[in-house]
Amino acid sequence: MKSRIRLIFSAVIAAALIICTADFGMNIGSESKIKNENVWEVAQSQVVVQDFIHDNYVISEKNPWTDYSLHPVNYTERAGGFDKNVSAKAAVLVDLKTNNILFGKNINEKRSPASTTKLMTALTVLQTMNLNDVVVVGNEVNMIAADSSKAGFSKGQIVTVEELLNGMLICSGNDAAYILAKATGKKIFDNNIANEGKKFTDAQCVERFILEMNKNVRDMELENTHFTSPDGYDDNNQYTTASDLSKIAVHAYHNRTIAKICKRQSYQSDTLGKKWTSTNELLRKDSDFYYKYCVGMKTGSTDAAGKCLVSVGKKDAEECISVVLGEDMDEQRWKDAKTLLEYGLK
Repeated sequence: MKSRIRLIFSAVIAAALIICTADFGMNIGSESKIKNENVWEVAQSQVVVQDFIHDNYVISEKNPWTDYSLHPVNYTERAGGFDKNVSAKAAVLVDLKTNNILFGKNINEKRSPASTTKLMTALTVLQTMNLNDVVVVGNEVNMIAADSSKAGFSKGQIVTVEELLNGMLICSGNDAAYILAKATGKKIFDNNIANEGKKFTDAQCVERFILEMNKNVRDMELENTHFTSPDGYDDNNQYTTASDLSKIAVHAYHNRTIAKICKRQSYQSDTLGKKWTSTNELLRKDSDFYYKYCVGMKTGSTDAAGKCLVSVGKKDAEECISVVLGEDMDEQRWKDAKTLLEYGLK
């Protein structure tokens, strides 16, 4: 009897050793495979997903799985009669009533977005922040590049989200973009009960915000868009396309707060005691390129991006969005955008 028990016990031990050895071999193969990939990209993708699931589980009256309505926008292409030359490297014109593409040029070509990025920044901010939320400007205001466009904020100032959004979207202040990103990222961290008692640096808060921007990109299924900053400053890993950017613009235009701000020719900053003037010359009555049916939205300009413009036209019941990317001169982006809008509203 004892010998039979010993025999059974030995068999169990042997089987266990075989299983452990096989599992070890499989794990070694798996690790080797991962090492052959871009380890940083694998780790980063895991961080993004895990961070989103973890940080958005908020114990409050707010549904922890809030649907922010940033869904995919689907287009259909209609054979149009547009026959004029557009000098932009990439461009698209979309009818907002039908989601028909009326004109397209290199619409899926990846390009630097410059400050048109701020449309996604605004959408992401308003998912978490209220317009009357008060923000104290910190060291994040110094994270912008030296040659950035600025609204004029400085450390220690107390300002509302509404004023910051105006500074970011009207005069394209990169400082306003970073202040908003830091404040929003901090609130996302603070809303997570697991972070109670923890402190996060300004840089960590901005990074958390950028993760949320790219979560929105995934929700919208924008396969050719990725952001690395809230202001759109040139970076090899920051890119979009005319088609993707127009879809972001569709959501921005349907957001009443963003649409209202982007339509303004100017805005008086109470904090700074100065008036911001829109960088979009199609909106300004004092410009040679003023177009009375233009109702927004955002300019962008960097060395890598060239001159860019996302614009919306509205005439009676007709509405359309145009995007021009990679123009060589300011004058050309105004002309191309106006030409496209006129065609879309005829």
